[in-house]
Order: sequence, then C-alpha cells, then structure tokens
Amino acid sequence: MMIQKITLTNFRNYQKQTLTLGSGIHFIIGANGAGKTNLLEALYVLSLAKSYKVEDADLIRYTCDFAKIQASVASQNRQIDLSLIITEIGKKALLNDHEIKRLSDYIGNLHIVSFLPEDMSLIKGSPGDRRYYFDVFLSQIDKNYLEMLTTYKYTLRQRNELLKKLSAEPKPDTTLLDVLTEQLAFHAQQVMARRDEFVKEINDVLNSAYKRLAHKNEMMSMTYCPSIEATDTTAFLKSKYHQDLVARITNYGPHRDDYDFYLDDRLARNHASQGEQRTMILSLIMALGDLIYQIKKERPVFLLDDVFSELDSERQNRLLEYLTTANLQAIVTTTSVQEIKETIIKKAKIFRVTNGYIKEEY
Repeated sequence: MMIQKITLTNFRNYQKQTLTLGSGIHFIIGANGAGKTNLLEALYVLSLAKSYKVEDADLIRYTCDFAKIQASVASQNRQIDLSLIITEIGKKALLNDHEIKRLSDYIGNLHIVSFLPEDMSLIKGSPGDRRYYFDVFLSQIDKNYLEMLTTYKYTLRQRNELLKKLSAEPKPDTTLLDVLTEQLAFHAQQVMARRDEFVKEINDVLNSAYKRLAHKNEMMSMTYCPSIEATDTTAFLKSKYHQDLVARITNYGPHRDDYDFYLDDRLARNHASQGEQRTMILSLIMALGDLIYQIKKERPVFLLDDVFSELDSERQNRLLEYLTTANLQAIVTTTSVQEIKETIIKKAKIFRVTNGYIKEEY
C-alpha cells in the first residue's frame, strides 16, 4: 500500500499543501513546532476518521470553518481516492468521490501502523491506553471487529444508564436488566474471542521482530487479560448485579480488559528497563506491520513520529534497514538526519517543514 499524493487544506497550521510521495522512506525534518507531527496526524485521521489526541474541531486551521484531507492511494491492483472533510459540526468521508455513511465501510481502506512518543508508555501505561491502541489496529484489519466493538459499546451505554436508574429504586425490577445483560454478554464474547485470537496471531511474529531489532536471545511475548474469565459470561454478569447497582456502572467486560508484555518470564511493566521497553514497543510496531502483510497481502504505511530520540544509533539503523528492505512506505519525522547511514539516505526522500510549508529537498 502506498500514498501517492496527499493534499491538506486548512488542516492545523497548513493552509494548502500538496505532497507527492513514493515508495520507501520519507524523512520529514524541521524544528519542533514547525508542523512535522501535524502531517502524520493528518494521515492518521484520514485512515481512521479520528485524531489520536484532539476533538475534530481542533484540527481546523484557526479562523477557518473547515479542514480537508485528500489522498490518492495505490492498493494492490486498485486506485483509491480518500477524502475527509471536517467541520465544527461533523465530518464527511468520501471514497472515490462517493460519500460513506458507515464508519466501518470507510476504515480499513488505508492501513497504517503508527508510532508516537506517547506510545512509549504503552507497556507501563493504563489498561485503557492499551485497549484503545489494539482496538484501533484491529478495527483497520477486521471490519467485523469494528462492528462488534461498536455494538458492544452501545449496549454497554444502555446497560449503564439502566443501572443508574435502577440504583435509585428501593426494589429494582431487573427484567430489562436481564435482557440487556444477555445482549451484552453475547457481544462481549465476540469481542473477547477476537482479542484472544489477535494475541495468538501477533505472538507468531512478535518475537522474531524483537530479535531483529534487539539482537538478544530473550523471548518477547504478549498476553490477553480479559476481565471475565468465566465460561458462562451471562451467568457471571448476572452474579454481579448487586455490585453493579451499588457502583451504578458495569464493572466487568471487554471495557475492563488488559494486555501484558513479557521478556521471557519477566512481566515487562515491572521488570523491563526503559531501554528494553523502547525496543519492545518498536518491535511490536514492526510485528503489527508483518501481521497486516500476512492478513492483507500488502504492507501498511508506517507513520513514525520522532522515533530516533528513543533509540541509540545502532537500533535506529536496524529499524531503518527493516523499513528499507521490507518494500514498504514509511513517513518518518525527525529534527535531523545527520546520524543516519548514507546508504539509507540515498534511497530516501527528504522533506523540510518550515512554518506550515513542506518542501522536498532531495
């Protein structure tokens, strides 16, 4: 998969910018605050119809009433034109000039794997951050998962609203709660089954990615930690009625799941050093790219923001060698390319960002 051209209109600090891209690595260099990250955010938003950090209205350039992201994408043997128009009251997604009403029909047309500096907290961060990260990934590669997760969240909201209402009653009638609990259990089982399958899939490629980057004999693995481990999900949720009514919220389900990372038998969040965690996160990103290739038969676009500040020069070059030899497209932001091998620079495109304007240097 390759982005051939992207045009930004009124997006963040870009008034009007068009870039022509190719295969291989594209280095986006410039001072902090110049707009490097904004370019990656635009591609992230175009792929997933949502920013990873702000509300839609915050993506619109100051004093403007809309923002627009357009891209021409080569995907296997077909050409895709994607457009996303963002206003303060909503957004419109277009695929080949046809408006797409359902999010599940839009997401998955541009596969990306992203690294952001805040992803370095993925191992030690909150369970919610890990769930969100992997939900985003699974939603790209599995349309059914996105629909299952959306339905689960909708049913969860209904059940939580009912719990709040029933908690105020001296003798709550649980008839409707029984119905919603059965529905929630059904959707929860679907989500949990796919998450469990995903962890098995990623473990098939994760350790080889870690060895490629770290050059160590340790084994990296990932585990899925569901908050419901009972075989009968409905019965388990019904057994928690009193606890849920007191808390006025659903205490168990996929919305409380977690994932853990290990090096051999060491739980990484407790025992891995900062350097080991950095290598593990970047190994995970490489493995996610390999998994997309296995499933979709094409490489995703890699979006790597300020990745070099987290790696020593040896691992920087191992990562870049992987990106160079994997026959993929990568867009990498950095303040300088001075420490990167000349053999890699010669194969790459270099763009410089200055105050919201991007120019190709060579």
